[in-house]
Amino acid sequence: MHNSCSRYAGSLFAVFLGTGLCGQGQTGPVSVVDGEETITVTLDGRSNPVLIYNKVATKEASKHEPHFARSGYIHPLYSPAGKVVTGDFPADHKHQHALFFAWTKTKFQKRKPEFWNQKLEAGRISFMGVVEGSIVSSEGMGSFAVEHLWEDLTAPDGPVPVIKEKWKVTVYDVGKDRHLFDIESIQEMLGDKSLTIEKYHYGGMAIRGPDTWYSDEKEATPPGSIVTDEGLDRIEGNHSRPKWVAMSGPVEEGGEAGVAVIPAESNFRHPQWVRLHPNKPYFVYAPMVEESFKIIPGEPYISKFRYVVFDGEPDEGIINGEAQRMAED
Repeated sequence: MHNSCSRYAGSLFAVFLGTGLCGQGQTGPVSVVDGEETITVTLDGRSNPVLIYNKVATKEASKHEPHFARSGYIHPLYSPAGKVVTGDFPADHKHQHALFFAWTKTKFQKRKPEFWNQKLEAGRISFMGVVEGSIVSSEGMGSFAVEHLWEDLTAPDGPVPVIKEKWKVTVYDVGKDRHLFDIESIQEMLGDKSLTIEKYHYGGMAIRGPDTWYSDEKEATPPGSIVTDEGLDRIEGNHSRPKWVAMSGPVEEGGEAGVAVIPAESNFRHPQWVRLHPNKPYFVYAPMVEESFKIIPGEPYISKFRYVVFDGEPDEGIINGEAQRMAED
């Protein structure tokens, strides 16, 4: 089933040193190209990328109110057949940007910055730079690391830096039946104050699907589906604590495609709760659903997620296999 090496889920430390973990002849080069506006990752011999990371606001941002613009997220995310499985600036929720991380209700220095709902203009997340020496193109895998700045926009004297976040993105060549990559997020407080993530029903590492997975008719069945490892749908699975979640449906390019997101067992409050929207194509891993917590100076909040992008419908066996490999990493 796998055209891959036994250790492609090896340590991120080895990845970022550029150490080749795959045997010769089993995989091709993974190309990571750092451009002025984007970072693009492509597998050898394939016409479409695996993903594009946005260092600046996209051209689409200019069509909307300025406060909805954002940098520091992944879009588009492509299936092996070149089908786009993420959506950006959806008409119903312009603040949902494909593959993104944002906290919702927070407290900081007696204020309440909000990093999710951009319409409130209470918080901002921005790309700050590529980590020096982190761009790796190699046999079987490629990687990059970037830094984001989280700012409180509610302070009376102007924006206040709150969090420095680092994303480590590692893409593996595991064969032609799927795309596979990991994101590790490391969030560190700037200064000597803590950030309280208040109890709330959503917020965290999120993903928004394309418009073809959504219907604005209230009584219509959504054309896209969401399912957990326990076989629960978007209604029954909401605020459950699954080992993984898969979202899929019809795509503009024809046929079906989707993406599964697997959280690492080392994540805070694992297995985290998930917000599965009842009709919109998005879900988010939300560790604050039942209780608040704090990100404390000197104690980074670290989380890691694995993404399996596929054509057709979710294959439970493949996703469970990737979850098992991630647990053994």
